[in-house]
Formats: sequence, structure tokens, C-alpha cells
Amino acid sequence: MWNTADMAEHLRDAHEYGFHIPGGVPSFDWTTLKKKRDAYIKRLNGIYERNLEKDHCDYLSGTAKILQQGKVEVKFTDGSETQVLSAKHICIAVGGHPALPTNIPGYEYGIDSDGFFQLEKQPKRVAIVGAGYIAVEFAGIFNALGSETHLFIREDSFLRTFDPMIQEVLFKEYDENGIKIHRRSKDFKKVEKLESGELRIHHDTKEGQGTLEVDCLIWAIGRQPEVEGLGLENIQVKQDQEGNVVVDDYQNTDTEGFYAIGDVTGKWELTPGSLPLILY
Repeated sequence: MWNTADMAEHLRDAHEYGFHIPGGVPSFDWTTLKKKRDAYIKRLNGIYERNLEKDHCDYLSGTAKILQQGKVEVKFTDGSETQVLSAKHICIAVGGHPALPTNIPGYEYGIDSDGFFQLEKQPKRVAIVGAGYIAVEFAGIFNALGSETHLFIREDSFLRTFDPMIQEVLFKEYDENGIKIHRRSKDFKKVEKLESGELRIHHDTKEGQGTLEVDCLIWAIGRQPEVEGLGLENIQVKQDQEGNVVVDDYQNTDTEGFYAIGDVTGKWELTPGSLPLILY
């Protein structure tokens, strides 16, 4: 998606380098891109599975639950008989899932970062709530592809854990490129779905209460560890207040034989760190 947005920017600047595009910037077809992107991801998944086979790894597709020290129950996706596996070393790398503001009436009319990849057509107007890298990246992509883009942040800037220079420069660029940044937007009163299918957001502004109508609302307010039903209570693995598995600098939990990496530890919430349970 980043490459697509980057391509759009280059096409806009092409005439500055002597290229002539009849009719100006070519139109963009979101549906075509989605089909090609989905096919690419499916091909990648196949490559990963084949590589596991080449490396002589046993790949089991199912839902795992830790029963006790060294034992994991697996309910297979295909519905076949449940199996209990034994291992001296178990790595928990189940990743996380997007958080949702369930306290806001009508929150379910919005989508999360997973829902973004299910969009069948490009929204003309989109509102993104969040100040992290996912929210900021989505805002840049939508804006580059021509959507009217609104970004709601709780403070005066975004990417607050990043280098201040990155925050300042990127904020200025986003503002100058037409992204409508709503600062200090801490309170959303409710979200309504209109008969037209549009969404009406009721939110606080500096002047009081305001409303905004959009075609798509995306919640990008953080992630939570995917630990529900995993059976961590059976081995008493230490978790923090958010449910993240606590590990040391070498990914060891406080329970012998159990390790954790990726999103489930809450340290670096990056999607490539989301993997399955690994037993060896």
C-alpha cells in the first residue's frame, strides 16, 4: 500500500521531469489493487508454508492451548481430532489484535487495521483515529490516493514516541499536503450510521462539540495481546496490566521452558513479529 501511495506521488510529479501523461494523472482503481494485493499475499503464504516443509518443520494449523508445563493442546482448523503435543521448549509468538473503543456508542460502525485490507472500494472521505505509526501511515496512503483524509489525535502531535524531528517534519508535511489533522480529540460521543450508508461522528472540538460525516472510520488506537484462551494461567506466566507476556532481554518468561517474542510482549508492536506457537 505504501508503494501504491508512493507511485501516485511520482505520477503527480512526472511532468516536472519531462514525462507527458495524456489527461493528467491516471485514474486509480482500488479494486484492481486489492485483487492483486490479495493474490500476492496468498502466494507469499504458500511460499512460507513450503519453506517450512523444506526446513523439515511440522506445521500444524489450529488453535493452541497450554495445558501444563511442556504440554499444549491443539484443536485443528480442519476439525480433525484434538491432539496434545509435548515439548521442552515452547515459544509464544501469537501476536496481537487491534484495540477497539467499546465504550463509544456506535464504535462497531468503524473498522480496524485488519478491516482496512478488506475494503472493496476506496472511500471518498475517511476518518482515522490514532497517533501511532499505523494511523499515520494509513492517513498518508489515503491522502496520496485522493481520499479526503481526517486524522484525529489526542495531543498536539503524532508519533510521540519517535524522534522529535520526525514528528515535526512529518506533521508539517501532512498539514501542507491537505490531511486534516484534528488535535486534542480525546472524546468521541458516538458514531451514527446514516440511511445513505455514511457515518456521522460526534466529537469534541476546541470550540465545543462537532460532527463529521465520512464514508469510512478506522480505529487505530493501539493493539492488545492475543492471549485469550491460550491457557497462560495454567503455567502462571507473568503478564503486565495490559495482558502482555513479560520477558527479559533474551525473551525468557519467568516460567522455565517458555519464551515469548513479538507483539504478545508489548515491546515493539510490529506486525512482522506476529507468529504462531513454536514448539521444539
